[in-house]
Amino acid sequence: MNINLVLLASIGLVSYICFGNREMFHKLLFSPNTINREKQWYRFLSSAWVHADLTHLFFNLFVLYSFGNFLETVFQNWFGTTGSLYYLFLFIASTLIAHLPSYIKHKDNFNYSAVGASGGVSGVLFATILLQPLDPLYLFAIIPIPGIVFGVLYLVYSKYMANKSLDNIGHGAHIWGSLGGMAILIVFQPQVVVQFLEQLASIFI
Repeated sequence: MNINLVLLASIGLVSYICFGNREMFHKLLFSPNTINREKQWYRFLSSAWVHADLTHLFFNLFVLYSFGNFLETVFQNWFGTTGSLYYLFLFIASTLIAHLPSYIKHKDNFNYSAVGASGGVSGVLFATILLQPLDPLYLFAIIPIPGIVFGVLYLVYSKYMANKSLDNIGHGAHIWGSLGGMAILIVFQPQVVVQFLEQLASIFI
């Protein structure tokens, strides 16, 4: 079974339903204050299946489709038939890690909430960058730049948007999800650190 396709289909379906069902939307979104008061821990994960609008949904699904299939295949090559479960663990764990700082910071803030699969998607994206730091990614879908440069720009943008707090997209989750995805990949296969450094060193050889 291709776990990434299951994630894509389920996230797309639930998000689309929630566009027309605001009650369901509010029951699934990430609300640290509600979690703290009512112990609704499921929101750490369910919020990944809810998005602010179609643009937000499309971007996350596009990135997950573009990199998730590759990463799942890598895990299958490493771990055989259980590789898809390793991939699913990375996505879920990245999502949970991404929300922890916001929960700690905003658990007494009634007004804070966030939605989106950005934490898990960022974990997948940055795990791929760790594996292939020099392979080109496309800024604005048209400008090819090395993956590691793309990653730095992505984090800088996420930090800027998190500080601005212009919407209820979990921009801060991008940063922690990215770090979580790389950390989990290193736990699975520690040698990826050496391979990453060797690829960077090859620039100067």
